[in-house]
Parts: sequence; C-alpha cells; structure tokens
Amino acid sequence: MCVALAAVLAGCAGDADTGAGEGSLTDGDPVLDQKPSSLAAPGCTVRLTPASLVASVAQAENPAANIADGNLATRWSGRGKGAYVTADLGATQSICGISLGWYNGGVDGRIYDYALSTSTDGRDFSPLVSGKSLPSTSLQPIEFQPVNARYVRLTVNGNTVNDYASVTELQIAGSAAPASPFVHPGILVSKEQLDFVKAKIRNGEQPWSNEYQLARGSRPADRSYVADPVPVVKCSTPGSKQKAIDLGYEQAGCDSIVNDANAAYTQALLWYYSGDAQYAENARGILNAWARTLTAISFDQPRFPDNNSQVYANGHFNAGWAGTNFLRAAEILRYTYSGWTAADTALQENHFRTVYWDLVKDGWTGGQNRTAVMNEVALDIAIFTNDLEKYEYVVSQVQHSSKAMIYMPSDGGQPLSPIYQGRPRYTSGTELASIWSNPTRYIAGLEQETCRDLGHTQMGMSSLANMAETLRIQGDPRSAYGDDPEHDENRLRESFELNADYVLQYLDNTRNRVGVEVSPAGWMPTRSWPCSSFSKNAGGHSAVMGWEIGYNEFHNRRGISMPKTEALIARVRAMSSASTRFGNHIGWETLTHAGAP
Repeated sequence: MCVALAAVLAGCAGDADTGAGEGSLTDGDPVLDQKPSSLAAPGCTVRLTPASLVASVAQAENPAANIADGNLATRWSGRGKGAYVTADLGATQSICGISLGWYNGGVDGRIYDYALSTSTDGRDFSPLVSGKSLPSTSLQPIEFQPVNARYVRLTVNGNTVNDYASVTELQIAGSAAPASPFVHPGILVSKEQLDFVKAKIRNGEQPWSNEYQLARGSRPADRSYVADPVPVVKCSTPGSKQKAIDLGYEQAGCDSIVNDANAAYTQALLWYYSGDAQYAENARGILNAWARTLTAISFDQPRFPDNNSQVYANGHFNAGWAGTNFLRAAEILRYTYSGWTAADTALQENHFRTVYWDLVKDGWTGGQNRTAVMNEVALDIAIFTNDLEKYEYVVSQVQHSSKAMIYMPSDGGQPLSPIYQGRPRYTSGTELASIWSNPTRYIAGLEQETCRDLGHTQMGMSSLANMAETLRIQGDPRSAYGDDPEHDENRLRESFELNADYVLQYLDNTRNRVGVEVSPAGWMPTRSWPCSSFSKNAGGHSAVMGWEIGYNEFHNRRGISMPKTEALIARVRAMSSASTRFGNHIGWETLTHAGAP
C-alpha cells in the first residue's frame, strides 16, 4: 500500500478509486478489530439499526450499507471532501451514543476530519459534534449530550492522505426505555381497536364509513385548524358569567381550550385511519401550542365578595373536557406517529402533571358529571405518564364514585354518599336528595343527575363508561364494567337502559330533534319517571351522545340484551349532524367503538 510520502515520491495513485488507493484491500492492508466493540456511551445499551442508509457518493464495491453491517473489514468509500452518508432510523429516537470506525485509521498516518449532524425531518440538520478521528482502526465512541432525532448524518471532509471518506462502521445507540406498566396506546382506544375500525373503513363497511366521512367534514377536522391557546384559562359558570364580567373578572380560553382539544383528538383519529400525516402534524401542533402556553386553569381563587363562591367555578369542567381529549390525542400520536418525538412526550407529561393533576386528582363533591370527568382525566394522566402510584390513587376513587353516582336497591333506602378526600361528603338523606335533584323515589339505575337533565346525566355516565373501557384495555379487573356478583347487578348497564328510555321518550316528543324544547310545556316522560319535573330541552345534545361504549361492552361483547340503548343508538346514527357526535369530552364513539373487539 502507498503511504502518503511514498505516493508523492513514487507517483502511487493514493487517491484513486480502485487498486491500492481507496478501492479493494491489498494484501498488505491491516484489518484490525474485526468485531466492533461495545456501544459508545455508558447506559447506551440499545443498538439502533438504520432503516436505510443513503450516501452522497459511494464506490460500487464500497456502498453505504457496509457501515451498518457490524464488520470492520468492510467500508463505505466516497471521494470528495464533504461526502456524507445519512442514516434514517425510521422514527425519532433518543440517541445517546455514536461510534465510528475508520478505514486505515492511523495506519498510514491517516486522520479523518468529520462532522455529525441530526434531524427529525431529513431536511433541516443541526450540528451535533465535529472533530478529527483518532489514529486507530478500532471503533471510536463519540461523546455528546443525548439528542432526539430520526436522521443521523456523517460528513467527512477528507483525511490527511487524500480526499476520500472511508468509514468502516457507524453505530448508533439509544438508552433502554423502562418497561411500561401499561398497555399503549391504551387510553379509551387500543391499537387493536384502531386497526379494527381502519379495516372497516378501508372496506367501505357501515356504520364506520359514514361516521368517518362525518368526522372528516366536521369543524374539528379542518386541515387548516390553528390552535388558540391562552396562558391562564378563566371561566365562570353560565349562571355567574355576567356577574363576573360586571365585577371586572375576565373570561379567557373557555371555548378555545375545549374546541382545540376536540380538534386534536379528531385529527389524531383521522391520522390513524387515513395515514395522512397532515392530520397528525395538526394534532401535534395543537397539543404543543397549549403545552407551551398554558400555565394554569383558574378555579378556587378568586372568590365573589358577596357569597365567597368561586369566580371561575368552571375550572374543573375545563380541565376535564379538554384534558380527556388532549390526552387521547397525545396517546395515539405518541405510539403510532413516527413524527412524534421524545421532546413532545416530555413537554406533554410536564404539562399534564403541572397544570391538570392537582386540579383533578381528588374529584369534587358536587355534580357527578364533574366528578366523573375529573376522575377520567386523572386516570388518563396516570397512564400517559406511566405512573402506577397515581393510577392506584385514582382507581381507588373510581371504584367508589361509580357506585355513588348510580342508585341500586342494594344501597338501601338512599344512595351512597360520595367520598371526598377519604370521607363521606353527605350524611343525611336530605343532603343526598338535594344533590340528586330531589327525586320522588329512588329506582334501580337512577343516576345522580337524571332529575336535573338528561344531558348532564349522560356526561357523567359516558365518563364512567370511558374509564371502564380504559381499565378493561389495561387488563384491570376493577373496571366499572364488572358485575356485582354479591347482588347480581351491574349499575352501569341498569343506568344505560333506564336513561336511554327517557331519552327515547324525549325524542318521540320532539320528533327526533335534539336540543329543542318539549311540547306542551311541563311535559314529562310517562314510563318510570321518578322526578317531579323535566328539563324542557333534556339538557341539550349531550343527551344523545356517549352511548356506544357501554353498549358495545354489554351487548356486543357479552351478548346481553339492551333494547332501549340499541334503539337510541340506531336513531343517533341516522342523524346527519356532527353536533350529535362530539361535544365536551364525548366524541366519535361510533367511529371508535361500534363493534370494537
């Protein structure tokens, strides 16, 4: 082989493409350390294998693929300063180590000048580290701070002998991720369920295809959707909003946080079903915009001076309605979209821990729909952040709150009291009757807000069904879907059937028009109605949403007859308005759970 000085004196072709230059090995070429050594940095125990390798230039006999074959006797060679090879890992990874092997490193005095850069999209590359190779043919670890990237580019600016890039190995390493105690994706929908629906849509089957088209044409699915985050959400209840404004208390983010969360979840679903990355990027953009902007959701303070009640009493609702959909969207993207990064995960986890957790973790003592959606968000946070301690904390609450929200005769003459921070909140029958809107009698399946209105009733029951479905996906036997063998009953199933019948009677009165007032004034359901009055519009569109998940469990999976719920679902599926499919924390259940395994 011609070393540098000999090449000058004897005219050897030290930079030729073949022969004794950078072409085939000659008999005199040393081949050292045939097997690569360990990965670069301590703790970097996972070898990240490139999905593809592309070089800017390469000799036919020394292609780019050689640098990832684990063999220091093969190499990639390309002539010209600035020659580079790009490794595509297939998805964004946390990279903590890179090791390089150099052809004839140091053997003939050869030192290479190199630069490493990374990218998440394959277009914009950021410098990682640059330097000169060591005088060795052994695998050389490169030190740097861990980085999230999908693409790693090695650029070689020649060497001290010629202007060739000749690299024997490029090894990329990541840290071993701790095993998750949870199934992912596993918040409300699983990978199996998503794939089931995706296949139904692809085959043009109903009702999934119609629901998919309805979702695509809805406002939350707008491909040009732009989030509208605020630093602090400040929302009074509808009844106190004007009073708050008159006293100078601003309202901020009340609609945008809920609308943006619905859009994030809708577009995350559409991403998975269609494979269109624009939906994924839109959902990711919405999530990150809120996570980077929102610092608090106001609730306990300030208070009205005349009665000491919270000015922003809807804070719990905002956290519940938005948090559920934000978490569902983040869970889907995190585990199905290659453009989702470790930095996205860290940003979202911190957001949910610092803004939402303390606000929702203990539930509430008032209306059960608020308690249920707060429990749901807390459960989802625990799963998304892989926090078993939080998970157990929430599930212990859910087990009781699900019983306190629905009455069964086995409870005795009155419902069970909600538990707040470990203690029963109400002790007298009068107090309990008040929060149950004073029913004329307690009957099996009566829900805490049935006598208030059917919209708020279903908002609460849908959260119970959502949590039950999430626990089922996680393989947790404490799911609220579980029957009570001691009393041969299931509260959720009983409540679904009872309240579905009330909604059907309302729709009969209004000729299937949702959110309109009953006629004549003072009308009430005639079958089994245990209340002294009826909300004139049944509580709005929420009354017809949130029925599919419970029905799918009891009827489709277990084969239990649920004629009232089945009849109601058939009517809702026939409605052409997207406003009957999503709202607050309820969304697209036919599209996600109709017949789902």
